[in-house]
Amino acid sequence: MCLILYGGLGQAQDLQQIGRKDPVSLTGGLSAYAGVYASDLDDPRMVPFTWGFTGRVTLSIYDLQLPFSFIISEKERDFRQPFNQYGVSPRYKWATAHIGHRSMHFSELTMSGQRFFGGGIELSPKKFRFAAMYGQLRREVFADTLTEAYVEPAFQRTGMAAKIGVGSQATHVDLVLFRAKDAYDAIHLRNGRYGTALPEENLVVGVEASVQLAKRLQWEFNGAGSLHNVGLTPDTREAGAVEISNRYDSFLFNMDQRTRRGTALKTGLSYNMKGVTFSVNHDRIDPLFRTLGNYFFMNDVENFRGSVAFGAFKQKVRMALSMGLQTNDLTKALAARTRRTIGSANISYNSGKALTTSLSWSNFEADMRSAFEAAGADTLRFRQVSDNIMLSNSLRFRNANGRTRTADIALSYQGFVNEGYPSQPTTTTVTWTGSLGYRESHKPIAFSWGVRLTATTFDADGNDRVKYGASLNTRKGFNKDRTGIHGRVAAYVNRGSIRGASTSVIASAGVDQRVGRSHRFGIGANYNGRSASERTVASQYQLRVQLTYSLDLVPRANKPQSP
Repeated sequence: MCLILYGGLGQAQDLQQIGRKDPVSLTGGLSAYAGVYASDLDDPRMVPFTWGFTGRVTLSIYDLQLPFSFIISEKERDFRQPFNQYGVSPRYKWATAHIGHRSMHFSELTMSGQRFFGGGIELSPKKFRFAAMYGQLRREVFADTLTEAYVEPAFQRTGMAAKIGVGSQATHVDLVLFRAKDAYDAIHLRNGRYGTALPEENLVVGVEASVQLAKRLQWEFNGAGSLHNVGLTPDTREAGAVEISNRYDSFLFNMDQRTRRGTALKTGLSYNMKGVTFSVNHDRIDPLFRTLGNYFFMNDVENFRGSVAFGAFKQKVRMALSMGLQTNDLTKALAARTRRTIGSANISYNSGKALTTSLSWSNFEADMRSAFEAAGADTLRFRQVSDNIMLSNSLRFRNANGRTRTADIALSYQGFVNEGYPSQPTTTTVTWTGSLGYRESHKPIAFSWGVRLTATTFDADGNDRVKYGASLNTRKGFNKDRTGIHGRVAAYVNRGSIRGASTSVIASAGVDQRVGRSHRFGIGANYNGRSASERTVASQYQLRVQLTYSLDLVPRANKPQSP
């Protein structure tokens, strides 16, 4: 069994509101469940009996909010890294503090979205801005050498960042510095406790700017340079590295022969005029650029993009067009290079009352060639083209008596062509998907129902598959909708040229009951069965019955203040 506590990020709290609201309040909800499961699958998806408690609770002390969530479940008994995360961000006028488990945004190319455990501050008096943080970005995790369970080892990583800037939303400039370094135990490293992982050290310096060149013309710039070390610090340095280290060694970064330098650039122009927007963008990320302040970052790529979007007929009709070109292998060092073109278009109509319709198209083309083709050593070449088209329509009517009817239809096409030169044959894959649905709701009598038809065809050079079926769902409320009965049934047929045919049936039913203002009890059953036309394949089923209870924590209504 494992207990998990987590404090959500939330928004910064305004201390100026102290004394104007209830001093302490508790909001959120708690729930508990217990269920039994049966199946004839060779590898059952669940254990025969499951139970758990979950909750998301926010404690408010004046406007200081402390949000927590927790999970207690038998499923978590094998969870190897239970965590206890909490944090708060009190705010007063233009000053905000971050304490505990928080995340802060400095810039896209330095640190953005990376959660840390520590402290931070943000100051924004008038047109000046300052931000700083220091904390743990990642905890130490050792490889599991006793069992066969896979655990990804990691070093303890500490980071710091600072930003200083001036300006308004439209015109400003910010300077950003980010630094991260892994700490490790040398004995554990020699004994393989970190697996194959290697420690890293990273320094990124960036500048982010936005300038309003004219009334409707905006220019944005985001650039950064990085220094990155991977591996153990060498005992000796090369001659060139010695000269560099004499000038650049500091508490921020140590230069040596491991150091890799990279740059990143993102810039764009946009022009707005009476509902029409034009924009052009250019991104270039060097192969050696690296920031440890983002969970994921793509490098060795260059993008050119252009787009236009506009509206007509009082913005009821919207259209958007875009075209882009992407290339990799910026240093001409890879064995294969890829060039991609991406085009897209979308048109939509919203009457504001009943009808909504949308038509979209996108084309993705990739042309990959061997770097040795020019020398005649290898003539390998691939060309891949993907087309996507989607049409959707929705029609909705609402009566004064609370009756709502909605009908929708959607159709999509996806085509993929893979051309290989000179020996590989061309392969083509085509997928069609369509759906038709109708929903009706009668609010005065707490009754709703809906039906949906779906069909999909897949053709991949002889491997043809067809899937079609229907689903029906309904719910009826009683006793002013405090008691509810719901059900759903769906059946699908799968036919293929290779695997034959099969039929799937999915059914569920349940009852829920509200007690008082905050309590709700429920019981439900879910069945999933599959049968095949071949006699050699046995039918399979899964059945689950579950009891649930939930509690809503609703704050009391504030009394109006006396004049």
